[in-house]
Amino acid sequence: MNVGTTASITVTPDTNGVALPLVLMVCETNPATGACLAAPAPSVTTQIDANETPTFAVFVSATGVVPFDPANNRVSLRFKDAGDITRGATSVAVRTQ
Repeated sequence: MNVGTTASITVTPDTNGVALPLVLMVCETNPATGACLAAPAPSVTTQIDANETPTFAVFVSATGVVPFDPANNRVSLRFKDAGDITRGATSVAVRTQ
């Protein structure tokens, strides 16, 4: 939930500077259905109003082996404003099987 003011926010997935063999894409989704509102892309810029709760999907494709190392092998989703200031972030551990 956006507890701040209305702003244009760019949402970008990354690997926290760790070189992982991954292709990362993101899309904004319809909160009721989970369907992408547009084709997945490397980043999404959208206006998020105060008290709005937008949803996003992240698509991760491995191009090589990602070992089990949850402390280091992570995908983060960062929410930055027009001034490139991070206003929010979340992350999840990743690995290939």
